[in-house]
Amino acid sequence: MNMELEVIMKAGLTEPQAKTYMALLKHGAMTPSQVAAKTGETRTNTYALLDRLSQFKLAQITEDKKTTYAATHPSNLEVLAEKRRRALSKNEQIVKANLSALTDIFYANSNQPGTKVFTGEEGIKEIYRDALRTGKTVELLRSRADRPFYEFIMNYKHKLVQKGVWTIALTPASPGALKAATLENDQSLCFERTMFPPEAYTGSVSIMLYGDKIAMIDYGKTAVSTVITSPALADCMRQIFAMLREYWQKAYPQPYNIKDLKH
Repeated sequence: MNMELEVIMKAGLTEPQAKTYMALLKHGAMTPSQVAAKTGETRTNTYALLDRLSQFKLAQITEDKKTTYAATHPSNLEVLAEKRRRALSKNEQIVKANLSALTDIFYANSNQPGTKVFTGEEGIKEIYRDALRTGKTVELLRSRADRPFYEFIMNYKHKLVQKGVWTIALTPASPGALKAATLENDQSLCFERTMFPPEAYTGSVSIMLYGDKIAMIDYGKTAVSTVITSPALADCMRQIFAMLREYWQKAYPQPYNIKDLKH
């Protein structure tokens, strides 16, 4: 393959399309039969190739006694390459935005658990965004170390509320939490709260369950967080959460009766 054909193909053309365009460049306006003779393609394929080049604005049609095709200026290759680049960039964003849903389907239909590791502040935020995209009830063991993310987390909570998604939380009874823990406030945030004494859990990691996923979000110095996708492990963790909530609801004073919340 010569260099000119390789350059043309870089714009997004197949080899037969590139050869057809090159034939038009070298020989000028030709009928489809003449193009087929130059390229070695069948007439049927040549008609399809010329039609495609016309759509790419790389060939122009002249209707006279005979239909002929002529190459347009090669600068149109640059225009085509730019369009392809934009389309690929858009497709990449679409794939990224929907990869989580496809991953959920994969792991829901296999026995193979999957693990993703996230680093830094942006990784933590991506886990919250993933939970929001999932749109299923969130179960949370909260770490007080999440305070630097207060504004982001509150914005996330409001978006969950807009979707009608509830958060069922185990939270330490910090002064700020005690102030916020009213039936009216938690009802408005779709937030079911079970409190435990602050000294009972002092780790920097919050644990969040949503769908078939377990997220361990580290707000400490390492800021390395992990999401495990596994229906079996998620179900196991939900049972542990249920036992913890039942224990602390009996063993520690709660700000209100959870039964008064209207899900």
